[in-house]
Amino acid sequence: MNSNKERFPLNDPAYDLISIMHHKSKALAAYESYLADVQADTHLTQILVEIKHDEQRHLEKLKAHLGRLLVDCKSEE
Repeated sequence: MNSNKERFPLNDPAYDLISIMHHKSKALAAYESYLADVQADTHLTQILVEIKHDEQRHLEKLKAHLGRLLVDCKSEE
């Protein structure tokens, strides 16, 4: 077994995907604050809500794919 695999059990795509998901999750939390700041601007609120929903949808797609990547990591052992 490769010593690199022993130290880092996730392959690069799985690690990258987890990192992307982490940043998207942080962005979703930030949108709550942004939405509170722009309550008086209905148009901007609608834009931010749409973007937030897109981020949530993207995060769900990434979570589904992460499961497949983790299975692949397991089978590489």
